[in-house]
Amino acid sequence: MARTGRPKSDNPKNNFIGLKMTAEESAKLRNYASKHDMTISQVLLRGIDMQYELDTISEQ
Repeated sequence: MARTGRPKSDNPKNNFIGLKMTAEESAKLRNYASKHDMTISQVLLRGIDMQYELDTISEQ
């Protein structure tokens, strides 16, 4: 019998990182995500990618 459910990912996201922030920072994050139709995780991951790009540019 075939297994049912969601197929396994090739690159599973198994790592969890907690983050403490002020109410103002949290509101900014939630507002930005809502305004741009993104999840909070998408906003944070995009920010990480942007920081890496800036580091790469500054190292050249």
